[in-house]
Amino acid sequence: MSQVILATVENGVLKPDREIGLSPGTKVRLTLELRQDALTQATQACDELDQLCDTSPVDSHGIKLTRDQLHERR
Repeated sequence: MSQVILATVENGVLKPDREIGLSPGTKVRLTLELRQDALTQATQACDELDQLCDTSPVDSHGIKLTRDQLHERR
């Protein structure tokens, strides 16, 4: 069984934010991940993508159209 539980650290002890439904003495394995603001996560993801694009640019080796060709009206 796997659950995602939010918790708060109080005096060095993790306190679940809601009832987790486990019996006293139940052994569990924890993977801790600090919660971040959604905007902070999105900004980090964009920054990582920008870095990736800078280090590994994509070049299709195709014809590079001029502005006039791109906006040609018929």
